[in-house]
Amino acid sequence: MSRLFEIANDFALLFDQLESFDEIEEADMREIAQQAWFDTLEGVEGEFELKAENVAQYIKALKAEAEDIKAEEQALSARRKAKEKRVKSLTDYLMMCMKRIHREKIETAKCKLSIRRNAESVQVADESKLIGQLVLNGRSDLLRIKTPELDKTALKKCLQDGAEIEGASLVRTESLIIK
Repeated sequence: MSRLFEIANDFALLFDQLESFDEIEEADMREIAQQAWFDTLEGVEGEFELKAENVAQYIKALKAEAEDIKAEEQALSARRKAKEKRVKSLTDYLMMCMKRIHREKIETAKCKLSIRRNAESVQVADESKLIGQLVLNGRSDLLRIKTPELDKTALKKCLQDGAEIEGASLVRTESLIIK
């Protein structure tokens, strides 16, 4: 059985032969050749449709599997986040209880607990307000400026309205719909 791309090549070759029927002078021979051509076309077309259907079914199966995996990822992510939240809650609870009884260390056969002082970290009450103050006071060295991002929706609208922007153009692509 041929591969899909081979069948597509057969189609192209078959259509290339279509013009050669005009060169056959005898009407009976031309009719026999044309009938043979149409019979061949039907066979190739049927084989192509069968292969295309099989490929499409495989694509649908892969899509379904990908969706199942995505759903499982989301479920696992939700479970992981719940476990992490529970760990944080229990850790905070245990530390609060240790502080309440003024214990900074506990050592048992199965675990060792200790409260440590972490390195200093920055805490900002109102980030946008602080950014404004830093800009006004010439302290942009304390800011990380992000690389600008294109607003492709606005750019598309602008191009559709007739604007010519070097380096940007509207393109129409094609996609295969499988239902």
